[in-house]
Amino acid sequence: MKLIFMGTPALAVPCLDALREDHEIALVVTQPDKPSGRGNKLMPSAVKARALELGLPVAQPEKARHEEFLRQLREVKPEGIAVVAYGQILPNAILEMPLEFHTHGGCVNLHYSLLPRWRGAAPVQHALLSGDEVTGVTCQHMAQKLDAGEIILQREVPILSDETTGDLWQRLTPIGADALREAMQLLEAGKAPRLPQDEAQVTYASMLTKDDGRLNWQDSAQNLHNRARAVNPWPGAWCEWNGEMLKIWRTQVLEGNYSGAVPGAILEVEDEAMLVQTGEGILKILEVQAPGKPRMNPAAWSRGHGAGSGKKFD
Repeated sequence: MKLIFMGTPALAVPCLDALREDHEIALVVTQPDKPSGRGNKLMPSAVKARALELGLPVAQPEKARHEEFLRQLREVKPEGIAVVAYGQILPNAILEMPLEFHTHGGCVNLHYSLLPRWRGAAPVQHALLSGDEVTGVTCQHMAQKLDAGEIILQREVPILSDETTGDLWQRLTPIGADALREAMQLLEAGKAPRLPQDEAQVTYASMLTKDDGRLNWQDSAQNLHNRARAVNPWPGAWCEWNGEMLKIWRTQVLEGNYSGAVPGAILEVEDEAMLVQTGEGILKILEVQAPGKPRMNPAAWSRGHGAGSGKKFD
């Protein structure tokens, strides 16, 4: 098929590479270059960088619904459109366009959850935050409503107990690329299923903010561990020590409670770890980072900050 590929971040690059093996990529659409670094130099998205390497034409509209951009797409005469973390809501004019040029044409989206669970911008993070034991990827026929399209196929993936968002993205990326390749083959053959989503099972995954990384010691150790995993690498879990932010990068959960200890109390500092009482259970902290410092084990950090047994986090 003659395809338009729409995507922006690095996780979409393997999908572009996979689809090139079966189809003609007539146009790559990605978000406009954004300022980055100390000099605020404009930098291309990962998808644009890869497209230019491959010699593929690139479009970067400010708004996907602008008439000039729609005309550009129609000139391509796309038989299919594949969308992976593009970053804009697409109008019906785009969703319906492939049908003008192919009997089985369509607009297919790859989403990183088992829809209808975790529709929205941060599905992997919310799966970890909620302590889900499984997640996966879904290829869907795109609809005007957010992530509400009929399902073509899904791949289920178990979530490991200490896995972070970064870890899980790394595992899901090649699985997603393979699933999207299969979905587009089904679309071309006119055999792509249309399985409706169960609206009663819908949950939403909103974008995370810096405050989503804050650890509340009144919460359970398991929930704090899940939060630390979910916000790694961004925005990172954090708490405060003497009014200063301390990032918490790696944790484990220990059962039981210390008698008489209050949430946030430092129970013990081991050779390379720190035990902290929570609202339920004990959080074992394995890696921290003070402002302007590299990551380190909490024992090394505690020696320079007087954070020994009996002391308490803010």
